[in-house]
Amino acid sequence: MRATFINTLTEMARVDNKIMCIIGDTGFSVFEEFEKEFGERFVNVGIAEQNFVSFGAGLAAMGMKPYIYNVVSFMTLRGAEQIMLDVCYQENPVVLVGVGGGFAYATAGPTHHAVQDIAMMSVLPNMTVVCPGDPVEMRAVMLESKDFGRPLYIRIGRSVDPVVHTSDIDFQIGKAIKMKDGTQAVIFATGVMLSEAVKTQEMLEQKGFSVGLYSMPTVKPIDREVILESARAGKAIYTVEEHSVIGGLGDAVAGVLLENMEECPVKFKKFGVPDAFAPVTGTREYLDDLFGFSADKMADTIEKMLG
Repeated sequence: MRATFINTLTEMARVDNKIMCIIGDTGFSVFEEFEKEFGERFVNVGIAEQNFVSFGAGLAAMGMKPYIYNVVSFMTLRGAEQIMLDVCYQENPVVLVGVGGGFAYATAGPTHHAVQDIAMMSVLPNMTVVCPGDPVEMRAVMLESKDFGRPLYIRIGRSVDPVVHTSDIDFQIGKAIKMKDGTQAVIFATGVMLSEAVKTQEMLEQKGFSVGLYSMPTVKPIDREVILESARAGKAIYTVEEHSVIGGLGDAVAGVLLENMEECPVKFKKFGVPDAFAPVTGTREYLDDLFGFSADKMADTIEKMLG
């Protein structure tokens, strides 16, 4: 998704001279060609995350269209106050692109793990939160972001996220993308866990279960209609995200269900990171499996619940 981001941004910048790219001393080997082509419309603020966010907000306030790019854990944690006051409170249309969501930098340990950012960004007024599931969704949200006009947080993986969608998609910020129909249950997946959710759905289908699948690239605002449609049909609902089970996609879906509990009494489970730091160092795949949301473990859990 990182390559899709810079390639799409380059295309957009060629036709809109207000687009700028701001980095916080990260992304080496990614931005050299952009800097060479656009000169002063590229700025490396350095390792100064608070200044980095405020700099982007100032550009937006002056009529530019800044895309500010940094590692998720650094940008959201160190720049939280500036994101709230300089971007959200003043409604500056900054596009914050966070690279390394979830366990993308798994082997670097908890300093680089980003499993709280969806919750942090979602609680801020005026902020929209999008977690594209693959490069196809990433390009689609980039194209929509140009004229979005409000603060926008885009959470991406790293550089090797697989393509999941094999054809064009109907992408709209705030809407889910249907990938499979199912009569017994439905899986809602966001971000890089989309590919793992596809494997889970296929495993269950092979065992005779009818399980639907939706990609949920937008966590805030959540697509209430598709959640309630599934619940009213009596389908068990499962959410999966490479994020804490507190404050992310699972809680957003649970909130919709709770508000409509009398008409939508369904089975429901969140797959994600528990309220704990990773106790060991390992690859993304190792940590996902450790916390119970690899495709194999999700399929086993859902099979037991449906069975």
